[in-house]
Amino acid sequence: MPDSLIDLENVTLHLPGSDGRPVEILHDISLSVKEREVVAILGPSGCGKSTLLRVVLGLTEPDAGRRLYRGKPLHGLTPSTSLVFQSFALFPWLTVHENIALCLENLGLTDEECDKRVHETIDAVGLEGSENAYPRELSGGMKQRVGIARALAVRPALLCMDEPFSALDVLTGETLRNEVMDLYRSPKSPINAVIMVTHSISEAVFMATRIVVMGAHPGVIRAVLDNPLPYPRDERHPEFLRLSQQIHGFISQSIMASTQATGVDRAPQHQLVQSIPNTSLAATIGLLEVLENEGDMDFFELQQHAGLELTDLLLILKTAEIFGWVATPANRVVMTAAGRAFLAADINTRKNAVRAGLRDIRVFQVVIETLRTETDGEVEEYLLKDKLSRLFPYEDSARTIQTITNWARYAELFKYDSDRHLFYELHPETAAA
Repeated sequence: MPDSLIDLENVTLHLPGSDGRPVEILHDISLSVKEREVVAILGPSGCGKSTLLRVVLGLTEPDAGRRLYRGKPLHGLTPSTSLVFQSFALFPWLTVHENIALCLENLGLTDEECDKRVHETIDAVGLEGSENAYPRELSGGMKQRVGIARALAVRPALLCMDEPFSALDVLTGETLRNEVMDLYRSPKSPINAVIMVTHSISEAVFMATRIVVMGAHPGVIRAVLDNPLPYPRDERHPEFLRLSQQIHGFISQSIMASTQATGVDRAPQHQLVQSIPNTSLAATIGLLEVLENEGDMDFFELQQHAGLELTDLLLILKTAEIFGWVATPANRVVMTAAGRAFLAADINTRKNAVRAGLRDIRVFQVVIETLRTETDGEVEEYLLKDKLSRLFPYEDSARTIQTITNWARYAELFKYDSDRHLFYELHPETAAA
């Protein structure tokens, strides 16, 4: 049996909630990552996937439980690990070569050794000829190659990846997934194991030897599935499709289990939420239109009818649940009385209903409160992004701002000036209401 590289034993973690009280984010998590395996972590939005990865890296200490590295108790940063970010996280004022070399500064290498390692890594990830380019000159795929090169340059035993391909177009993501697996499987690779957070079932089945399915509120491990398929993998293979469908079922059960149904004719009581799903209100209203035309639907039937990826449908469902428009009893998606009333209303009534709902959501309260403190009713984007980063440190502030801007635009709650990068009140009475 391969030796265990890192172990989490009965890890529990709390973080401050929107009202300042601790909220359990991870509950009794036990997970081992062994030599020569790729572990994918899947689960619905908000289940703590990225937080779990931070615990593995040692960036966040759990409240209870312990971490072990090669069988020894561990505190602080996990040795011989590196991270590939979702958002590239490159320094825009540094070249490709300088971005990669920066991570080698504390390794005690000579300048010659550092340059040699940077060039070897650049060659390995296909960045030859771009050494002196700045991030602004690179495509998204090239930027992520730099991120991967930076992670590989330190020659980690454990490579961690947090949704590394989700910001890329489909074809670029497909190319990089194959290249990462080729690098990992190379006899010259220093990497002993990989942990990756992903929202894509097919990506997990394509890359991982073991797949961890998480549930939410709090984050727990609901299933761990071995993937015996040999590399390279064929997405059309019957076993690939069977395993994908099995994971599909676990995730849908997880999202339904985390929903507290309050009856199909009564909207759930609004709760202050720490984050909002990264989806559009237009898509959510489209879901209501489908339910009105087709009636209550089984979760899988709805996915097939809407032609959506599982994770996209989960985000849309979560948005509809926030506003009390749907309920999900017994794995069925059912429109509530509030949803039917919303759909039957005229556009202005709809906007008023959404505006009222947004005021119950913590991130929108933060924006409104910030606008009210400014004498001119304007807030610069970077100030709001900084505030959201501090209040919700485990959320992507740029993504959150994009979503709240889109939702607020529909509800005419406040507006965003993209030329001046300013948020401002649409009507003075809006924030005071």
